[in-house]
Amino acid sequence: GYKFTQARVNLLELQGQQDTQRVVDIWKKRHTRAGKEMFDLCIDLQGFYIKAGQFMGSRGDFMPMEVCESLAALQDQVPPMSAAQARRVIERELAPRSINDIFSEIDLDTPIGSASIAQVHKGYLRKGAPGVNKDGTPVAVKIQYPDAERKMTSDFRNLRKLASVLQVTDLKFDLVSAVDELESQVRLEFDFTREARVMDGIADNLKGIQRRVKIPRSVPGLVTKRMLVMDYLDGVQVTRLGNYNLSESQRKMAAKRILTRLSEAYGRMMLTDGLFQADGHPGNILVMKGGTVGLLDYGQSKALDEHERLNFAKMIVALNQKDKHKVVQAMGSLGIVTEKQHVQSQCQHAYNMFDTLGEIDAFGPDSVLKANPIKEFPRDFFFVLRVVQLLRGLAHGMGVDDFSCAHQWKPFARAALKHRQRR
Repeated sequence: GYKFTQARVNLLELQGQQDTQRVVDIWKKRHTRAGKEMFDLCIDLQGFYIKAGQFMGSRGDFMPMEVCESLAALQDQVPPMSAAQARRVIERELAPRSINDIFSEIDLDTPIGSASIAQVHKGYLRKGAPGVNKDGTPVAVKIQYPDAERKMTSDFRNLRKLASVLQVTDLKFDLVSAVDELESQVRLEFDFTREARVMDGIADNLKGIQRRVKIPRSVPGLVTKRMLVMDYLDGVQVTRLGNYNLSESQRKMAAKRILTRLSEAYGRMMLTDGLFQADGHPGNILVMKGGTVGLLDYGQSKALDEHERLNFAKMIVALNQKDKHKVVQAMGSLGIVTEKQHVQSQCQHAYNMFDTLGEIDAFGPDSVLKANPIKEFPRDFFFVLRVVQLLRGLAHGMGVDDFSCAHQWKPFARAALKHRQRR
């Protein structure tokens, strides 16, 4: 494994070969093998492990690229149910109506996406179906794996035990609270009627920027706890833009535009409305015609109350002002408690958690988490943290090294605080 590879490389370094292509090739081979092994393990274990792999696969800022490339397939290419099983699930949810009553055509053989708890098929609504005036309306049909909830629930029992050990030995962060919050949110993912309400609510909230960011809407009458029929968004997954023949300048311009539009959507969701999608890994991001960004999957979502939203706005303003004392004060208002009252390390924590500039090495010997551990972190902000880290990983993967989400969110934060003052 990695210990053997490290020993082998150390030996080469002693021989004066630390910068040779041979060392690079050795590590690349090790990372490639590890990525395949991790992918296979996630597929075998299913449930939460697929979600964990999705997150790691989106974090090219601290995971080896060869590992990220393998794990990226977990975002939408998990081995799906068979066509016969998918048909049974849909027929059960539509009963007493049949598939042919609702769809003029649906591809059950090849899902357009398959991940941790569900797979998605493309279909076309039939005239006479709820809300349909003509044949041929394209839709996405999301259906839940029959045994997914039971598997996911058992995974969290094991994960909590692991978290209680890791937060003491390796990662000095309030991991148990993170697991508890993740479990409470993941349980909500299994109710697609809730997902539809959240998705439609966010679509309403962001309708003013729908030319830049597109949110699908559910189809009335075709939503159950285990099936969700929604608008079909026609686009290319953001990680597959590299397959297009773009010059370096065109690629950088496109990457910056996509990232800016996606970040704008999250800034508006979290700071203006409080209701936000919390699963922005690359598999849920499409680039549509004209550069419009499509944002999919609202199973993992969170609603900040007004107090939380305004405290987060104060943090964003303080980060932009680079006022260390205001940053530390904002951390206290959010409920973040560090082991030491040390302004410099507390500020570094804040920038690491709530901005996308710079690099983070949580396990390195100079890690700020080791110098000043985080003893308490508010459960309601774990998904805010997740959004920022997913944006950080996406920016790194797209080669946009100078992107600051905190800077882009500054006007939304100021507007939220100003609106509060007027009331």
